[in-house]
Amino acid sequence: MPNPGGADGAPRYPLSEIKRLLGEQAASLIDYVARRAQEKDLPLYLAGGVVRDLLLGQRNFSVDLDFVVEGDAINFAKSLAVDSGGSVQEYKPFGTATWTLDATAGEVLKLTAGDTPAHVDFASARCETYAHPAALPTVSPSDIQGDLLRRDFSINALAIQLSPAERSGMLFDACGGAADLRQGLIRALHSNSFVDDPTRILRAARYASRLDFAIAAKTDQWIRAALTFLDRVSGQRLRNEIDLILREGRAGEVMLRLQKMGALTQIHPAFRVSSQLQELIERCNELTPPWQSDVINRQALRWIALFAEINADEAQSLCEGLALTNSLTQSITASARLSKRISGLEVRSLRPSQIAKILDEFPEPSLQACWLLNAERPQAQHLITAYASDWRQRRPATTGNDLKALGVAPGPRYRRILDQLRFAWIDGEVRSVEEERQLLQKLLDAAD
Repeated sequence: MPNPGGADGAPRYPLSEIKRLLGEQAASLIDYVARRAQEKDLPLYLAGGVVRDLLLGQRNFSVDLDFVVEGDAINFAKSLAVDSGGSVQEYKPFGTATWTLDATAGEVLKLTAGDTPAHVDFASARCETYAHPAALPTVSPSDIQGDLLRRDFSINALAIQLSPAERSGMLFDACGGAADLRQGLIRALHSNSFVDDPTRILRAARYASRLDFAIAAKTDQWIRAALTFLDRVSGQRLRNEIDLILREGRAGEVMLRLQKMGALTQIHPAFRVSSQLQELIERCNELTPPWQSDVINRQALRWIALFAEINADEAQSLCEGLALTNSLTQSITASARLSKRISGLEVRSLRPSQIAKILDEFPEPSLQACWLLNAERPQAQHLITAYASDWRQRRPATTGNDLKALGVAPGPRYRRILDQLRFAWIDGEVRSVEEERQLLQKLLDAAD
């Protein structure tokens, strides 16, 4: 628990409390950064979600550390990297920097690999103004009070001072965030919050579900009044927010909440999600298809589940609107096409080779997703498993070089012959190399 503060009555959070809730490694890293700031007489604060979680008493060993500097955060981050190792990526327009820790930094700081954040973020205390709704902000230097007032919600407008040493551990609560944490409320800081940055609408839903908090009545009104501004936000920013949502334990609930309030159709008219989305995402999180696969990209599977109600053409348009990568777009649109054809796979008259020919056009993530999301169709799952574990690996012993040696002129005929041989193996019509040779001869004789 926090200790009583000084004359101003602000509560203090000593390093021992941080260590208890964040773990020894994270606390050691925080202590190192604090001592370096104290040596430079640089006011430094721990801010963001980690402070919120500390006040909630949530034990968290996978933390993102965000520091605010009243001064030049970029130069401070660079000085840490010079002395301790690692690299710094700076973002001058926003006065921010990311210090990425490497093996050298871990050795110097005596940190255990895997137990500490891969990177640490630093930001100069700043104010923000918005030229128009949904614009990126224009920033100017400020102090910690001004920096906290620019944030999205009261529960994130919290900071713990780390430097100078005599004020270390002191809580800054600019907007009543500690009280809102106790009451379980998501509360925006002003009426234009969601107009300035409509992505906060998505974050409000994410925090409400994660923390099981209510959205304050006035904040809910401001959200609904700002929904129409969502279509002004860049696809990349919206994609990043949705990507964060899909990593949440209750991602399906978040997206359904956004759908109910009308946010999804403001992003794209075709954007709709399944009423069973939470269950679908849980399958993607937990189940493993019963065939050998080098990679199972759980996040890609969650994206595919998100698009489960959308046809291929609509999915293509939405993927483009959200600026998704080409590979993810391909997986999503292919999954939409496969979903439409899933019942056709179960036609009993289809030969294994015909099913293989259908499934050959779909990438691995689409096969995984279709298997995971069709638990109520065991026959379709069985066929996808047979294809992924056996049929797609089948290749004839005959090669293109063999056909050339037999006098077959190069061209499309090569592919037709090799496909016929492969499909014969899949259908069980060929069971040995000798039988394949006999079939090949028949195919060549028929062509002559």
